[in-house]
Amino acid sequence: MKMELRGTGVAALRECLLDLRRAGRWPLLEPLPVTRFLGESFGISNVSAYRVLSEFSKAGHLWRAANGRYFLADARRLLEKPAPVACLIRRLERWSEVGREIMQGVDDACGELERAMLLVHDRILFRQADPMSPTTIGSVRDLRATMEDFLLMHSARIEGVVLDELWPDRVLSGFKNRLRQGVILYRRTKLPFLGCVSADTDAAAQLVVQYAMQNSYKELAILLPGRGYAPALEMAESVRVAAAEPFPEVRAVCVDSEASLSALVDAMRVRRQRTLLVATEDNLAVATLDALGKAGVKFPRQAGLLSTMGSRIATRRAITCTEFDFRLMGVEAARMAVSGNLKHLSIPPVFTLGDTA
Repeated sequence: MKMELRGTGVAALRECLLDLRRAGRWPLLEPLPVTRFLGESFGISNVSAYRVLSEFSKAGHLWRAANGRYFLADARRLLEKPAPVACLIRRLERWSEVGREIMQGVDDACGELERAMLLVHDRILFRQADPMSPTTIGSVRDLRATMEDFLLMHSARIEGVVLDELWPDRVLSGFKNRLRQGVILYRRTKLPFLGCVSADTDAAAQLVVQYAMQNSYKELAILLPGRGYAPALEMAESVRVAAAEPFPEVRAVCVDSEASLSALVDAMRVRRQRTLLVATEDNLAVATLDALGKAGVKFPRQAGLLSTMGSRIATRRAITCTEFDFRLMGVEAARMAVSGNLKHLSIPPVFTLGDTA
């Protein structure tokens, strides 16, 4: 329990300060009262109070911070450490393969910068029963309340915030003057006060379209894992724009359930044109590969399958991909959050030929 600092004379102040060193007698991260307060409380001059604090500081009993305030000596090891980088993300058990690679990069950068990581997991941010079911996030009201709680608890003791791609701009826009040095992972943002590190979807789309043309595909179909996942929507739009001239009738198909996957299989069975299926998410790419394989569709003779995400989920199955360095994405996001040099950065793709296209 915090003790009351009060007594009579310099000797009483010295004795009181010695008592503070006992465990639990004064909050470690709270500064001691200023000399004026101590002088009034012990009936001595401000100068005398200052001399006692200075004496205890030189003896190693107290520590004087750069702002002139005195703390218990053990506070120094905590308060002189650089402020941690906060990561406001979905709960760990909901991390995807991509999320793990990104967070490995964040961790690597924090080690390089000698910064701790403050992981703040949010149960409202992401809900999904299994990889093939639709994802949902909390309401705007719920997410705003979560952000309010986060800033109330942590804003004074962090330097930079790395944000999960699921945080929508319509929520973050309300925190322009409070969310300092915020960087969004794996999607673009229209908010100028935030940084972001995303995939270069335009470059990836050019690779996809060039490959489709070089290998005589007659049409493209874009597969989406749901109706609200920003990275997939960004990629789908880039592919649609890049394919507009050579493939004027590009279709976008939402495959977010077993029923919609079965409908895709049925459509491909009777498809006469050789089609390149462009999956914008790796779990979807694997589910499509398995379902069409069971239906007897031969890759790449009858149809092609390409994933634009390119994590190990797809590459382990030898799916043709545009790959991104997700670890680098995390590294750049953490560096940006610490430096405060916010910008909109995109990570270039690498085309990896597999067995499916």
